[in-house]
Amino acid sequence: MTPALSDAPGSGPWGAIPPAPDLTARQPVYDGKLGELYGIYLRHLVWMVMTFGLSRFWGRTRLRRYLWSHLSILGDRFEYTGRGIELFLGFVFAVLVLAALGGGLWAIQHFAGSDALPFGLGLLDTFSVAIAVVGIPLLYVGQYSGLRYRLSHTRWRGIRCGLAGSSWRYGAQALFLNIANAMSAQLLTPVVSVNLARPRIANAGLGTLRFTFAGSAGDIYKRYVGYYFLNILAWVLAIGIGVAIAWGFFAESFGSIEQLPKEIAKPTARTVMVLILAAFLLYAVFSVLILPLRCWWQAYLFRHLVERTRHGHVLFASSITTRQMWGFMVLNYLIVVLTFGLGWPWVMHRTLKLIASELWIYGAPDGGAIRQPGDHGPGYGEGLLDMFDVAGV
Repeated sequence: MTPALSDAPGSGPWGAIPPAPDLTARQPVYDGKLGELYGIYLRHLVWMVMTFGLSRFWGRTRLRRYLWSHLSILGDRFEYTGRGIELFLGFVFAVLVLAALGGGLWAIQHFAGSDALPFGLGLLDTFSVAIAVVGIPLLYVGQYSGLRYRLSHTRWRGIRCGLAGSSWRYGAQALFLNIANAMSAQLLTPVVSVNLARPRIANAGLGTLRFTFAGSAGDIYKRYVGYYFLNILAWVLAIGIGVAIAWGFFAESFGSIEQLPKEIAKPTARTVMVLILAAFLLYAVFSVLILPLRCWWQAYLFRHLVERTRHGHVLFASSITTRQMWGFMVLNYLIVVLTFGLGWPWVMHRTLKLIASELWIYGAPDGGAIRQPGDHGPGYGEGLLDMFDVAGV
């Protein structure tokens, strides 16, 4: 027989009983308006033109402050405390690093002679190779350091978020895993996805309390193997159907397929329209055969990463489906392409709406276990991402 508990909270026949954690299901709330977001974005574009791009850092800061302040959890909104000058200083620092690299190569050529450059390459060729060799690892380093900057300048209920760990260690790990994945024909994708998500999640925290992550590549490998071979089959079908469509379409449009090179060599308005229509048809085939399968895997991976994450007593879950992921990715792509990049505010707006509608939070943070962190975070940020033009918002 189960012993009866008294009505007094925290008491029982064996002494004090800790209260059960509150696992009420809640969702984030995003109440931003697309018109207001576009108002900020258009002013940002005007200032970009007037300042020859210099105001981009301040414009990005204003966009973040709007987005952060219109996203709330448990009734409390986020706050972004970053400043445009900090983003500008990060950019200047990255420029100086690349300038030092270029200056070093120039010094080698000037004082040691052009024979000192490897493989008989010229200065510009060597610099381009060096940027590629150094830039790819730095891109991963920049992704982690950029995330650290954004989190350390984010507050919730007045408590700063943060990200511990070394960005250089993450960069080296990401470079090694991606090279190994490429050499294995993408068969290590679950290992790469989980092991790169782990430091980004487990090193993040609200105040002094970090998140924990229990994801495992072994848990998702069976699903990935099925996706992998279905993806190969889908590519074969898509290429076959695409070639057949293109062959028949060009033969019908130009009389014979042999006429296509001549039409491309001296394109007319009709030729351009035919090529655009052909590209649209090929993309439609790709969208029908490839994208749903890819979105099926992406939705499954996202749910796995979210459900294996917790913060103290707080648990997370996501209900995102393949159909939602497909609509999200395809429409975002079309928005950016058809608006020549001017649709980015709409993409950001749709992203936060999707997060708010498909993320579930069970429980509430334990205020007694969270303290304000002593580290205020970096005073500059995202310079490397700005150099590669992937900082976004």
